[in-house]
Amino acid sequence: QLRLTGEGEGGVVGGPSGDLYVVLHLRPHQFFERHGHDLHCRLPLTFVQAALGTEVDVPILGGVAKLKVPTGTQNGDVLRLRGKGMPVLQGRGRGDACYSVLVEVPKKLTARQRELLEEFQQASADAEHGPLVGGFLESIKKLFGG
Repeated sequence: QLRLTGEGEGGVVGGPSGDLYVVLHLRPHQFFERHGHDLHCRLPLTFVQAALGTEVDVPILGGVAKLKVPTGTQNGDVLRLRGKGMPVLQGRGRGDACYSVLVEVPKKLTARQRELLEEFQQASADAEHGPLVGGFLESIKKLFGG
């Protein structure tokens, strides 16, 4: 809501003009939510892109930019493009464009994809797990006396 002092209706019996109030309703943006000077966007990735790392095109104000996705990116990680957010009013610089990673797992697999994932699982059996899985597995072992 904006208030414009003295821009409203004329006053009674020659009194001063009233204030004009302007109410703004902003439509949500197709991609971005604004948080201060930063712009936030959801970034869907395949689990392969998240695991192996990649470079993807992402929306920014007025165009598209390349965003590097590091190897081992996790669901919920936030990746940033510095200086690609909203301009700082009465100041210098811009906020950041922030991308919240949403890792998508396929619901249907081909026979070959399933075979490759099963091979991957077997090859990973003795590998070191991440902190969440590793901690969970250790807790289960302790719980059952393992």
